[in-house]
Amino acid sequence: MCLVLTGWCANQYVSLISWYQQFRELSEFEAMLVMGSYLAGMIPALAFGGPWADRYGRKPFSLLALACSILGSFGLMFGSLHESGLYAGRIFTGFGMGLAMVAITSWVKLLSPGAAGATRAALCTSMGFALGPVISGAIVGASGSPELAYIVHAATAFAWLLLMFTTREAPALEPAGRSSQGEATTPANLQRFYRVVLPAAPWVFGMAATGFAVVPALSSGAGESSLFYTTLAVAVTMGMGTVIQPFVKRFNDLGKIRLIMAGLATSLAALLLMIAVSLSGSEILGIIAFAVAGSANGILLVAGLSQVLDLAGSADVGKLTGRFYMCCFIGFTFPTFFALWRTVAHPALFIGLLAVLCVLSMLQVLRSAKYLPAAKLEEVPSSP
Repeated sequence: MCLVLTGWCANQYVSLISWYQQFRELSEFEAMLVMGSYLAGMIPALAFGGPWADRYGRKPFSLLALACSILGSFGLMFGSLHESGLYAGRIFTGFGMGLAMVAITSWVKLLSPGAAGATRAALCTSMGFALGPVISGAIVGASGSPELAYIVHAATAFAWLLLMFTTREAPALEPAGRSSQGEATTPANLQRFYRVVLPAAPWVFGMAATGFAVVPALSSGAGESSLFYTTLAVAVTMGMGTVIQPFVKRFNDLGKIRLIMAGLATSLAALLLMIAVSLSGSEILGIIAFAVAGSANGILLVAGLSQVLDLAGSADVGKLTGRFYMCCFIGFTFPTFFALWRTVAHPALFIGLLAVLCVLSMLQVLRSAKYLPAAKLEEVPSSP
């Protein structure tokens, strides 16, 4: 539930991007920059939160994650008085989400060994990302007040924070300072992490961000998308990312690259659809692009996180999970770069550049398949 609540906070602003442009007079670049400022909190949390959670325990950092999420909602509320509140709120939100991703995901792995842990963590994260913008969009559509939406999140998260204080962390962790006694990640698995998993990682949230933030802008002029359409964008994109995960996990063979390649191929299909949207301005085609982009997000999240939780040693699971998500959130910068790009060139060229980079990621994963366990087993001569 903590992952759901932090994910809710993380995405409650994104369905309101066009609303802020229309009613709070933010430019497209400013609105996208507010969304991207989330990374200023996210990156340090992912970089340092994982090793700290491995060393000192998951529960303290899970509580801190939820507390920062609440502060994020309060910061966004003060955005009605000054734009700096929006930036502060998004930074707190990012810090809370980053801690949740490393601390709670590694906690889930300890409670649910094997592929089940990765699936549950990915599903809860995606559920929060999908629910947040739908709730905020519905509240703002009915009341015209984003501050009311932020209050609803803060109150819900505070109630869960109080409940979490009574939760015991299990299984027991090594005492502080003794995490080195845990199992370290092998050099072979580190090669697998850096050469197979990370090249595909930027497309996890790259597809989510382009789906719910860029496609509405491709379908209409800057700031002209309706609140309904932008809310629909996030709901369909992240909803598909959530729905598809239980279906693809049955095809998730950790010894092969097929699920990662399927996710990248789906990403490429979504980008090609986005080029068509930018040329036609069709909102119907845009909805299809939302769905395909969301599917790519869900497939890649399951594939990548499953690999990370499988290859990481118990002493490194938080650290490697953090590095994985840091690379995933590179894709969250795409909308800000898009807003800059369209001031000087046609947006279709930007999407085309992303498509070329996606193909390069596919080639890198394909040539690195030899680092997966199944490939290594095939290299070992069978006994006579």
